[in-house]
Amino acid sequence: MNSKYRPPIVAVMGHIDHGKTTLLDRIRNAHVAQKESGGITQHISSYQTEVKLKSGKSGLITFIDTPGHAAFCAMRTRGANLTDLVVLVISATDGVMLQTKECIAQIKKANLPVIIALTKYDLETRQPEMVKGQIVEMDLTPEEYGGQVAIVPVSAKTGAGIDELLELILLNAEIMELKDESESPLEAVVVESKLDTARGPVAAVIVKKGILKLGDQIFTESISGKVKALFDSSGKSIKEAGPSTPVEILGFEKVPYVGAMITNNPVETPHDASLPITNFPINPDLPHLNIVIKADTEGTLEALKNSLSDDVNLIYTGVGPVNDNDVIAAKTSHAELFAFNVPVSKTIKNLADNEKVPIFESKIIYEIIENIQAQVLKMLDPTIEDTIVGEGTIIAEFKIEKVRIAGIKITKGEMTKGDSVHLMREGKIIKNTQIEGIRQGKDIVEKIKVGHDCGMTFRPYIDFKINDVIIAYKNSK
Repeated sequence: MNSKYRPPIVAVMGHIDHGKTTLLDRIRNAHVAQKESGGITQHISSYQTEVKLKSGKSGLITFIDTPGHAAFCAMRTRGANLTDLVVLVISATDGVMLQTKECIAQIKKANLPVIIALTKYDLETRQPEMVKGQIVEMDLTPEEYGGQVAIVPVSAKTGAGIDELLELILLNAEIMELKDESESPLEAVVVESKLDTARGPVAAVIVKKGILKLGDQIFTESISGKVKALFDSSGKSIKEAGPSTPVEILGFEKVPYVGAMITNNPVETPHDASLPITNFPINPDLPHLNIVIKADTEGTLEALKNSLSDDVNLIYTGVGPVNDNDVIAAKTSHAELFAFNVPVSKTIKNLADNEKVPIFESKIIYEIIENIQAQVLKMLDPTIEDTIVGEGTIIAEFKIEKVRIAGIKITKGEMTKGDSVHLMREGKIIKNTQIEGIRQGKDIVEKIKVGHDCGMTFRPYIDFKINDVIIAYKNSK
């Protein structure tokens, strides 16, 4: 590269329905250079575009489209570790949502600068002041309130505010003085990967340092390869890629992990990627669901893994079509097999039927997650009403030395340290765990009775909320 500075890498985050993808499409269609027309490869969630603004300013920007569903929390983390700046998309009509809060937590954790794009600003139902108030509550102070967070009203529908947003991105990049490190040893990060039936292992990466060249020997963890082909974000074949450039690589021997670092030198391997993955130790006294997952890409596989509850014991995962080894792994572990957007041949289905291994198939990630949750609920004892020993309502939450504690009012019976409990939300049992500890004021107690309040911790951890109901019960067996 000729410039001493590299283009900024911008992660676009936000709630799934707040117009993130529409905004990115508008930017690409309105500002992409003619030479880049042709679209990006379907599974690459990043692209680089040359923007030309009405002010006369121009420059390259690399965008990473980070998915908005809560299941993709790990993918957001990966994006935040790679990026220089975040554009946080918030609907001017809906305001801050749960997934918005998750994004803000990731932004703060990575200590990244953020620009807020207030989308759907063309709608009469917009409530900008409400949204700004919510943002302040999340410890992000807008510039107009004396803070450092810029808020740009935009409309992907009309194009209003898009130039202002892009100009702000370029201005931030100038201030950050992002040094071009083309002369450094190669470092590139895998942002997506998959097994292509025609082309073999494919990795979409963004170069951080050095230059990735056609013919390079490349390494990541226990996987190596030689760059047989390079494609830019428009699908054009290229010979090399410098810092901030998103490219697709052909030539790995196996599918690399999402988030893995690619170098020109062998890397120490922390684990064998070919081995089955097992969850943290499961309490044998509590019911749990054994599962095997096969998915189309490492990215979606990672998302599924990070959506699992404490009730799930992950036996094995893999990328690519379901095969006989997957069925046998499920059978020997008494597990159920979940296939996301991958082929399951008639031969494999017959084998699964013979071995009595259930296979759940879907091309929608929500369906897989909901199906797993449904299987977990089936394990819960449907007659716990007959064996209830105590009930309580969560009325508060607080932290002591980073430990999250539920403030509970006991409404029935009594609860004892070690009791098995169910977490009920809106009339439905959604998790099961055990009481790890009980506190009354500063005292640690073994038991708490009806009419009293206490602080309670659980193991395995459960993501409780205010107004959730805790039900302590004993097995009638």
